[in-house]
Amino acid sequence: MLAPAAPAVSALVVVQTPTPRFRVARFDTSGTYPQVRGPGRGLNRVNAAVRGAVLADQRSFAPYARREKPKIQYEAHGVYRTAVDRNLISASTVVVSALMPTTRELFPGQHGGDGWLGITLRVPSGTRVTIRDLFRSPSRGLRVLAAAWKARIRRGPGGPCLRIYPDAYETTAENYRTFALTPRGLAVGAPEVEACYRLVATVPYAVVRPYLSDLGMSLVDGVRSPAHQPPRLLRRNAAWFARSAQSSQQ
Repeated sequence: MLAPAAPAVSALVVVQTPTPRFRVARFDTSGTYPQVRGPGRGLNRVNAAVRGAVLADQRSFAPYARREKPKIQYEAHGVYRTAVDRNLISASTVVVSALMPTTRELFPGQHGGDGWLGITLRVPSGTRVTIRDLFRSPSRGLRVLAAAWKARIRRGPGGPCLRIYPDAYETTAENYRTFALTPRGLAVGAPEVEACYRLVATVPYAVVRPYLSDLGMSLVDGVRSPAHQPPRLLRRNAAWFARSAQSSQQ
């Protein structure tokens, strides 16, 4: 008797939603974060988890912002911004994953303010997936990932950063925690460190596939590029975005 066929994997539509207001005095909020659309009601948990990750990032920055902003002599407002990079996102009925550029600055241009927020969620549960979850042996898998990531960074302008600030790129789950499963491979971002701007590189799945856990394998096999939005949905989302962007700044 034949085993039942695995459910087909479908791409989901990704829409950009205004970033929730960062509720600290003398800070400006801007940018977007992703939400997904598709058949069924199970995506509510996924969308809530994505929004929750952005709010958690704001909560982690807020104590520092409230403590240090009054000490800054600049009149310019601080900055909290998130963005959606279409090259660093995937969305399917198996996994939603995004590596979002972020800016958290007490004043515009502050060194160390540009970083990343990585969100990978199982669908439809909305359960967060960590970098360690992807590998059978996290220590071995991270070594392979880090070596391949550094090799790609060395080929670009960020190469000297690996030598100048080696501790920032040491092979630890903490340093490689901001990642996304993209159609091109496993993307990992590293935050701005002193004179080194934030870095990102994508490691092909062929490099890490031998070290993936069963969960990691199923997620990678379920990665899909976001589906295109139908024209009607585009118009509706544009109108909704305009209203939400206005209300989020109030």
